[in-house]
Amino acid sequence: MNIASPSKTKESTYRPLREMTKSEPASKGKGFSGEILCADIHQVIKSISLSKIDIALMIKNGRKDGKVIFKGGNIMASICGNLRDREALAEIQSWKEGYFTLYRIFDGILCHNE
Repeated sequence: MNIASPSKTKESTYRPLREMTKSEPASKGKGFSGEILCADIHQVIKSISLSKIDIALMIKNGRKDGKVIFKGGNIMASICGNLRDREALAEIQSWKEGYFTLYRIFDGILCHNE
């Protein structure tokens, strides 16, 4: 069975697995990199919450940027343009597509290599 093959009974937009994977390594010293395809931002937020870690979720949707800060998996702050907290989170969750990056937080310090 080829798991990357589309169903014969449904119209599908699946691509063969070999077309979806990339062999580009993360930049040296930056850890892992990659994509999560077909996930919505609700799934990403839920996964972070369940992990109970301290992390910053940075989201970009066209010209809009958003940030959600987690401590122990709990949302501590959300920012999107001039919006804050619940209003910002609602705006971010309304987006249908975009890109995100996760940055670990250690002892209150956002950690990423530039």
